[in-house]
Amino acid sequence: MDFLDNLVLPQSAHHMVLLKYLLVLTYLLLLPYLSILFGSLSLSLYFERKKETDNKYYRFAKELIDQITFNKSVSFALGIVPLISSAFCYAQLLHLSGLNVPEYILISTIFLAVSLVLIYTYKYTFHLKDIFEFASKKGTGTEVPGELPHYSSKTSSLHKKAGWYGWILLLVSIYLFIASVQLAGDSANWSENNNLTGLIFSLKAIVYFIQFFVASFAITAAIVLYKYFKAEPDFSGEKDYLDLVRNYSLKIGAVATVVLPLLIILNVMVKPVESFSFDVFGYALLALILVLFIAILFYMMLKESSTKFASLLIYLFVLLFAFLIIKDQYAFDTSTKKQFAILAANYEDYQKKVKEEFGLVVEVVNGADIYNGKCIACHQFDRKLVGPPYQEVLPKYEGKRDELVQFVLNPVKVNPEYPPMPNQGLKPKEAEAVVDYILSTYK
Repeated sequence: MDFLDNLVLPQSAHHMVLLKYLLVLTYLLLLPYLSILFGSLSLSLYFERKKETDNKYYRFAKELIDQITFNKSVSFALGIVPLISSAFCYAQLLHLSGLNVPEYILISTIFLAVSLVLIYTYKYTFHLKDIFEFASKKGTGTEVPGELPHYSSKTSSLHKKAGWYGWILLLVSIYLFIASVQLAGDSANWSENNNLTGLIFSLKAIVYFIQFFVASFAITAAIVLYKYFKAEPDFSGEKDYLDLVRNYSLKIGAVATVVLPLLIILNVMVKPVESFSFDVFGYALLALILVLFIAILFYMMLKESSTKFASLLIYLFVLLFAFLIIKDQYAFDTSTKKQFAILAANYEDYQKKVKEEFGLVVEVVNGADIYNGKCIACHQFDRKLVGPPYQEVLPKYEGKRDELVQFVLNPVKVNPEYPPMPNQGLKPKEAEAVVDYILSTYK
């Protein structure tokens, strides 16, 4: 399953940064759409089963699925395209790692495409079976009415199967995508979980999926409140129906947003230690504060039986998704620093070979590039990583540049608290360039 890896060209560090930004933009489109699609379909299937109790539930179920399937192009642009885009981004960012993440995401895309076909079938048969039922009751005085019950029965059967099969395939697609993304950010366990079994039973994937599941109902409730009471407020003479929509939406939103903070905390707790940073904790804290504020708004509206904050909820949910996505991307970036250092070094080798083939070898040695390609994976200036921070060791080399150059060329174990530094295979000019860069940056 490494066919995507064979299509990848080595990328520079700057290109990899752009790919990370592209991933953030992709998720800002994809995750809210999948959340609303999953929430709307789930609630539609639930309320349709309550139609025997009250016909208003049936109408609500039909309008729920209509609100997210209003245009096939939107489903393609916000669902299929972002998934394919993320697969190719990960193919570049995880090049040489041996991970099957891009391939798993492409499989997820296939499941999503099939589920969308079934979901749209569910939507259209919703209306079609109503037409058949209406025609059967009216009659036309010809032979056609005798066939209508048969077509009505077939349409109802197709409608039910399309809805539930579409829901199951959508569930599989979302879970496979979430599990793949969680695997990409867990560099410590790449070799252990790089198979379908490890992917499916990953604790991080299960926790994140439950978080997505709850968040999808919360944002769907907010969308319903906005649609019925802000965007389309003219429902004169339908007070009973609006009361049903408002009460269910407020209850669903309130319950979901009360549970969501616990899942956000749990999601942070199960993340690998390698992914922790101040940015991860900072954005997690912002998301917690925001979701608690959203929960308060839902509670106030439920208590007062009002929808006065419906518009505000939409903006807050956009911010919430942005905070959660940025948090996860910082975790991915922190966890995979060593992988990006390997890719940067691979790009240098690739670039050098290309220049040699075309007779364009450049003798200029850049110390910053060598540091970012080789040293940064184990050393930082201000904090301990694999090796000691430069602020601790460089003071003893002040005025002793040549000694430091010799150490870089032929490293030996000095501090028993740290592992021995491996020989980087640098040429003398390269060692001098990186030493000059490190000393000048330190000063």
